[in-house]
Parts: sequence; structure tokens; C-alpha cells
Amino acid sequence: MTKLLWLASWYPNRINPFDGDFIERHAKAVSRFADVTVMFITKDTSLPRGQFVIEKTTDNSLTVYRGYYGLSSSGKWLEKIISYRNFKNLQKEIYKHVIAEQGKPDLVHVQVAMKAGLLALYLKQHYKIPFLVTEHWSGYYKYCTPNVYSGNRLLNRLNKKVLQQAALTITVSDHLGKTITDNFVAVPFKKIPNVVDTHLFFYQPSAPQRFRFIHPSGMVPVKNPEGILSACRMVKEKGYDFEVLMLGAENDRLVKLAEQLGIYNSHVFFKGTVSYAEVAASMQQSSALLLFSRHENMSCVVLEALCCGLPVIGTRVGGIPEVVTDANGLLVDNENISQLAEAMCTMMDRYQSYNRAAIAAAASAAFNYDTVGKQHKAIYETMINPV
Repeated sequence: MTKLLWLASWYPNRINPFDGDFIERHAKAVSRFADVTVMFITKDTSLPRGQFVIEKTTDNSLTVYRGYYGLSSSGKWLEKIISYRNFKNLQKEIYKHVIAEQGKPDLVHVQVAMKAGLLALYLKQHYKIPFLVTEHWSGYYKYCTPNVYSGNRLLNRLNKKVLQQAALTITVSDHLGKTITDNFVAVPFKKIPNVVDTHLFFYQPSAPQRFRFIHPSGMVPVKNPEGILSACRMVKEKGYDFEVLMLGAENDRLVKLAEQLGIYNSHVFFKGTVSYAEVAASMQQSSALLLFSRHENMSCVVLEALCCGLPVIGTRVGGIPEVVTDANGLLVDNENISQLAEAMCTMMDRYQSYNRAAIAAAASAAFNYDTVGKQHKAIYETMINPV
């Protein structure tokens, strides 16, 4: 099989087990059709100063190397410089292990250009190994913080160089691809969507006694949970009987706001952080997904909900309008709480018009491991064996 080296800027690790979990799912999808070796490197401040640790795991045709390095200096700027050097050195050290055990890769695939793409530049220059990039980062949007337009100039130049030297840039939404080419650097791009584990997220006929919206997120400002709570108060005042299950990092501020609005534990319920499998089970026991993001690239939660057959309420941002249509949901303007409340009422009023089985079938066909893996395989074959 084709030998692929994936250089990941984000990947689940012992410090953050959810970091880039969507990249891990892509890797699992592609490993059905190729031998995939993933390299991921990050700083671990719990390590003694100057220490390095390399961990390796193998699952059939997917091998993952995780490299960790400790602090190097007590000075802020000196730490950044030495940390950058340690990152590059650890990349090259792990690459030596890969070559010794598996030989030279046929192709390099970078997941998020910076900083993992630095090794791809080196391998192309010195060993003529071609590479492509999949970009997931929302930092190409000017309204995001941080972003490529206001960050470190050197890193931004290197970021641009990685994209320019890549044979192709893949994005998980057309919106992100067009944003990169229009605002940052003109490069060829192709969309391949995020992947869903359809063994977990699948349609089960269910009818909660009470209409249940579900909102899984980190409850961070970009997801605007405060706006959701305000909309819930408005819908409650209209006399609708419903509940919203909030899955994610519970905090006292949101609980206090829900209490002030008179909806805590009557219409809005916080469950806290749960496992990936528990998110799927909770979706299968809900009526619809509720999302009010200020910005998004391509929300995995939306795709997972659709695979469960849930109609979606989302905002007109990023790639969400590319997957949410009149047949499977409703779109509102971000920050428009009145529109969100109206959409919640509309969703409940016309819920029987949604064909949940059809929603699930269409989404599962588009976002399952085999479909997404085959799309990658076709690109790899074109690059390795050009006509």
C-alpha cells in the first residue's frame, strides 16, 4: 500500500485528548486504504527542563508518533526561540525513526500548515518528497483571534510558504478554501469534508416526551451559549414546552445566567463534559441540534447530528450553509437572538415535515470513513502517479 507520512499540528495527546480529534478520524479513514504514519509534537511543561519523550502506538495500518519536549528557558522570548528549535529537532529525530522502521514515505500530508509543515518543506527540498496540506484552522478569517493577518510575521511568511510549496491544499469547507485564496495566498484547493464515526452517530427512531434541543460544545464565547440561553427565555415566554441539553464544560457564569432567566433545570439542563460516545447517545435521544456559533469552519457537531437524523438550527457562518438546507434544518444570522428564538419555534411547529431517516441516510453516505477515505485515496494516487 501507499506509504503516507502525516505531519499533524494538532492531534489527540496526553495533555489534551481532544486536540484535533477530527484529524485523528481523518487518519483512521485514510488508513483503510494506505499505510499512515502520523507525527505530532507538542510542549509538555510537566517534563524536566530540556527533556524529550517519544511515544509510539500502532493500530493496524495507522502508526502514531507523539513527541513531547519540556521547557527550555525561564525567559519568555528566549523560551519561544529555543522551543521552536526543539520542535524542529524533535521532528527530525522522529523522522529518523520512521525511515529506519518503514523507509521513505511516498507522500507527505500536512494537517494544519503551521508548525508541522516546516518538516514538509525540508523533506521536499532535500529528498524531493511531494506534500499536500489539509487546513482546518479558522485563523484565516480576519474576525478570528488569533489570525494570520495579525500574528508573528515570520511564522506567517512560513505559513504562506508551506501552502505555496504544497501540491494541493485541502479544506473541509469551500468557504475556508475561498477565504485562504482570496485573502491570504492564491493556491489550488479541493474540499474534502470532516469525517463522522457512523458506528457511533447513526439514526435511531426516538421521540422524547418533551421536545429536546441538544447543544454540545466547549461553552466558549465563539459558540455563544449566552445567546442560546437568552433565546430559550424568549421561546419559554411564547408558551412552548421544550428543553435544551447543554453538553460541555459547565461553568458558574452560565448557570447563574440560566437561573436569572428563569430557565435553569426547567428548560435548560447542563450535563458537563461527556465522552464522544455519550454525545452520540444523547443526540440519538434528542429532537434537534441547536448551534449559535459566531464563526465556524466546518462544525463536526453539525455533521454528527445530521448522521443521527437530527434537523439542525445553525448560523450562516463558515461552511455551515454548505450542509444545512431547507430539507434538514434552519439557518439564522449569528448574534441575532430574536431570529434564533423564532427558528426554535418554527422547528417545533413544523418538526413532522423533516424526514429524519432521509437526513441520516444522506449525511452518513457523505461523511462516513469509507467515503472520506476514498476521496483522499484518489488525490494521493493522482499525485504519486500523475498522468
